[in-house]
Amino acid sequence: MSLLEAFAESGSLLTLATTHHGELKALKYSNPAFENACVEFDEENLKPTYKILWGIPGRSNAINIAEKLGLPGSILDGARELYGAASAELNGVIIEMERFKQSFHQHAQEAQKHLKHSRELIERLLVAKQKITEHAAIQRYRKMREISEGAAQARSALHNTLRELRASGAQPLNFNTQIPDKTEKTTKSNDPGLVDHPGPSPSEKLTRIPNVGDMVLVPSLRKKTAVLKVDVPKGEVIVLANNMKLRLKLSDIEA
Repeated sequence: MSLLEAFAESGSLLTLATTHHGELKALKYSNPAFENACVEFDEENLKPTYKILWGIPGRSNAINIAEKLGLPGSILDGARELYGAASAELNGVIIEMERFKQSFHQHAQEAQKHLKHSRELIERLLVAKQKITEHAAIQRYRKMREISEGAAQARSALHNTLRELRASGAQPLNFNTQIPDKTEKTTKSNDPGLVDHPGPSPSEKLTRIPNVGDMVLVPSLRKKTAVLKVDVPKGEVIVLANNMKLRLKLSDIEA
């Protein structure tokens, strides 16, 4: 111990000392310049593993090896008695330290595995999140495209209907602007989907006022239409023609 302390005080960079003196195992606790270490020993196979265990002092395996080699029990008991209870107790402490360190290394390795697995799961979650975001963007684009195509088809159908009405002689009005009739005064509708249509006066007259649901003939359109509403005081009816509501005078329709 005195020799090792002299080396430490002289500033030696590194000194390795191997010994069976138990007192040296406690040297590190009185002088921080020292550290314990030992070589792991496989007691089952009675072979060294050649692994360095830092921070754990070595212990004597001579009596245990002798016991496994078959030495008589009386000799082993005498050896343990001569070895001393204190040394045996110290060996027990060292054994517990070795087990604790091995358990620590095992748990550290398991922790590394769990950490690696957690990182893999995080990467998978990020990939899944990216896929979900891309899928949602694609679905929004498809929905917008479907709405745009539907609106284009609706506009096309409306333009076709207006062309048919113009070709048939009807004069549908804009929803916001009413075009006055030069020959006959019409009443503006409060229904945004209703189109006022004066139409020419037919030569024939109705024999009775039609009811809602009756089929009547609109000569200006040369079509039969269904009566949706009858306004007797105003002498008007609302009919459905070419998917559009038209307000007509009773004189504009025939039974």
